[in-house]
Amino acid sequence: MKIVIIEDEKDLGILMRNFLVKQLNVKTPDIVKIATTLAEGKAYINQLNPEWVFIDNNLPDGKGINEIEDIKKSGNEYHRKVVMMSAMTNLREEALKKGADYFLDKPISFVEVRSLFVANND
Repeated sequence: MKIVIIEDEKDLGILMRNFLVKQLNVKTPDIVKIATTLAEGKAYINQLNPEWVFIDNNLPDGKGINEIEDIKKSGNEYHRKVVMMSAMTNLREEALKKGADYFLDKPISFVEVRSLFVANND
């Protein structure tokens, strides 16, 4: 499974990657990429064609919520899952309207992250 995490808090991105690698029994950690900017995240999405994209809203080069529709469109071969992450819970409805499959409140609960994959049997 290929996953891109777009999160400018590098420590949180690393924690998420390590958690996902362990929880999903990923044999090659290189298929879980961490980007700290939208530009870097888009490059990883184009390179990997991931099944899952976790995206923060407040990034150094823009707002993640404005990229959800493009990220979803670029994954049409299969139904790419997009997970919006933000401390601004008032963005939940807008993110879901724009095509996010899930919305995670910050601080991130890794129990919730794990449940996303259990629910999707991936």
